Amino acid sequence: MKKYIYCFKLHFLNAINYRFNTVVELLFGNLRLLIVIFFWNLVYGGDAYKTLNGFTLPGIVTYLVVIDIFGALIFRLRNSGFDYADMIKRGSLGPAILKPHNLGITIYFRNLAGGVTGMIPQAALIMCALPFVARFFTWEADAVSVLSIPLFLFAGTITAHLLCSLLGYMAFWLEESNAVMWSFVVLLNMLTGFFLPLDFFPGWSIYILEVLPVASWGYIPAKACIGLYSYGKLAYLLIVQIAWIGILLRLNASVWRRGAAKYSSVGG
Repeated sequence: MKKYIYCFKLHFLNAINYRFNTVVELLFGNLRLLIVIFFWNLVYGGDAYKTLNGFTLPGIVTYLVVIDIFGALIFRLRNSGFDYADMIKRGSLGPAILKPHNLGITIYFRNLAGGVTGMIPQAALIMCALPFVARFFTWEADAVSVLSIPLFLFAGTITAHLLCSLLGYMAFWLEESNAVMWSFVVLLNMLTGFFLPLDFFPGWSIYILEVLPVASWGYIPAKACIGLYSYGKLAYLLIVQIAWIGILLRLNASVWRRGAAKYSSVGG
């Protein structure tokens, strides 16, 4: 495990060296967030007491800000699929799997480091602005809900890595898999609740969407932040996410074996 922790540390230190990239991401990321918040303010007509699908205006603003922070962490794990596809396409997968480490765990920690370096400055910026905009936020979460958030985020990083790795394995069979992968990524982004809370989807679909692995990428922990889940529901959803980890691990192992059996290393 020490070598994977060292891998995380190495890529974390490497990522924070690119400070200009961080500043640009913060500026454009928060500009997008401000536009989305302005849109929802228009939807609610500026009425802080109006409720739509269980969300008040302060509730939806808090949800959007929180899920934006979580998205900075989770969405870097999507790169796992593109990492696999790139290695397969370039023919560098062979040398990589011969090294004395588990390739999947190494890619996970590498992308996790990138996610943490994106999440920390985003969270710090919002915390600095919080005293000036606190009246626009709501905080109803208790201690149990708060403690559940890192558990869901941890599960989310794992399922994001495993699910996107599965998409990356398409490169074993497709010469140009990136376009297909991007199509899936766009769909997954919609299902995370990043752009729109899943509560605004048709009522019958919410029960399905919130038990999918992508729900832990932002939707569930963001709703837990504003206290919209009971203890029983949180425990149930956490068990579901753990089950998804087991299912995705088995799927990854099966598809990897099939792909590796037909893989021929070309290139450098």
